[in-house]
Amino acid sequence: MPRLLLIGASGLDWAGFDAATRSGRLTELAALRARGVAGWLAGAPVSDGPAAWASIATGLQPEVHGVWREQEEWPGGLRASGKASWRVNPVWARLAAAWVSTASVAWPASRPGADWPGVHIDDRFPQSSAREPQDWALPRRCVPDDVRDTMRTRRVHPSQISGAMLVPFVPARAAIDPARDDVLPALAVGLARAATIQSAAVWMLEEVGVEALFVHQPCIGQARAAFERRGEAHLQEVIPAAWRFVDALVGRLAALAGQDALILIVSPGWGGAPGVVLAAGDGVGADPDFLGGSLLDIAPTVLARFGLEDVALPGRRLISVAGGGPLAPAPSPKIEPPARADAALVYALRRRGYRPPPRPSRAWRAQGLADLALMMLDRDPAGAGKAAQAALLQDPVNVTALRVRVRAHVALEEADPLPALGDALLRAAPDRGWGPLAHGAYHVLRNERSSASPWLLRAESDSDVGTLLTTAAVWFAASRPGGAERVFKAILAKEPSNASAEVGLAVCAAGRRDFMAAEASLTRALKQDPGRPAIYLQFAQVYARTARKAEAARAAEIAVRLGARPAMAAAAVAGRLRA
Repeated sequence: MPRLLLIGASGLDWAGFDAATRSGRLTELAALRARGVAGWLAGAPVSDGPAAWASIATGLQPEVHGVWREQEEWPGGLRASGKASWRVNPVWARLAAAWVSTASVAWPASRPGADWPGVHIDDRFPQSSAREPQDWALPRRCVPDDVRDTMRTRRVHPSQISGAMLVPFVPARAAIDPARDDVLPALAVGLARAATIQSAAVWMLEEVGVEALFVHQPCIGQARAAFERRGEAHLQEVIPAAWRFVDALVGRLAALAGQDALILIVSPGWGGAPGVVLAAGDGVGADPDFLGGSLLDIAPTVLARFGLEDVALPGRRLISVAGGGPLAPAPSPKIEPPARADAALVYALRRRGYRPPPRPSRAWRAQGLADLALMMLDRDPAGAGKAAQAALLQDPVNVTALRVRVRAHVALEEADPLPALGDALLRAAPDRGWGPLAHGAYHVLRNERSSASPWLLRAESDSDVGTLLTTAAVWFAASRPGGAERVFKAILAKEPSNASAEVGLAVCAAGRRDFMAAEASLTRALKQDPGRPAIYLQFAQVYARTARKAEAARAAEIAVRLGARPAMAAAAVAGRLRA
């Protein structure tokens, strides 16, 4: 039977990973890359959090798999999202139904681990809950009952992290005042958590010998969230050290998995930048044409490793899988329906003076729907608009939902709803650019360009990058590329690595026949987001307009391989692609 080790590493972005593995700073990951393939991973609903990780595990979007919030509603009020939140099966449950032995460690939204078939340890296991190791209780059902005693001894408590272990992260420890700064305790907690996850994964590979192991390692993501925006000199090594630490952990697990295992390293990205997929081991050969893939491609790849497929999944298999031959339909175990309140028990408890927990507020429900709408916006404006409207039925002044509806109607070129939405946003957030954007877009869609300009100029003052990108798109629609270029430059002043703004600048430069500037912008965009078809389409257009036919054809071919429509690629090769 084939083996699989999938490590979900939070906080990896493609640009950083690519540079660090090519330079050799991450020796273990570089070695895996040398004997396999690596590329970007796109399509994250958010850069981190349960939605992205559930999409990796199911091959489906959040509105289908049902996991997109840290908490969910149930008859007892609110609880952390877990097994009951999933509306479709993750791959480990489908493999278990096909008699493949499975295990997981600390996968988001997997609690309680003991309820999954196989040996599964949920994300409560590495979280220390007591000041002393002997007082650290093992949460109920976070591991299978028959391994509780074993797993209890494999945890690492923060008090067991020594000062010497922190030196690679903070070489200038003397510069930290422990009375004023909790950097060292925070690092100790993070290292203990990462070490506990690693210890459980090592045990799975050495003692249990499972055929498919799924490990989530949050170390880099947690370090970036805590320290990326801190500019103190003595903290500059924290994040690089976290990368090296995880590199060593991955190398250890890969060695234990053995040469006959397929090893997948995946990350949904960070800060809006695309993530990483690395495949190495059995069945993976060098592929110079490999660029990357989507989060939705991981589940089909895992299923194919064990000779299974689900033709209904929207993703595709990323790599060649050893064994070949026809694939069998992947089983899909029955999903238990959401729990319902026991009316008789609730009534009996009320009679004895016990009041049921308060229900989540309408505002809480509305924000959840609005968050889902925001995740859907770029890929499905119509669906995002419907989800936002459902949120507004719960809370008519939810700002996130109002913003999503504005951007959805702009994308769909629907003018009529925009004035009312703009007025609502002006009342709810008068100091932001969201309301002016709605009014400006309304006038542009009605070909009232002179009336649009004052509104769009007000929208440019907003700090939200998504709002600014939409504002630039509306300037383009108004045939004012100078306004769009101004906005793109403002975005890059805030986020120098924003690929969308670089593509926009390239379009502006090509429009005035400054093809050298256009190529420079596209080259910078490609380093940040090499999986974006629009970049290759614009390259094809620039090459075509500068009489480089072969390069134009190659760029268009890559764009189609990444999902661009053939008609758009043909227009780019002909030099007639619209902005």
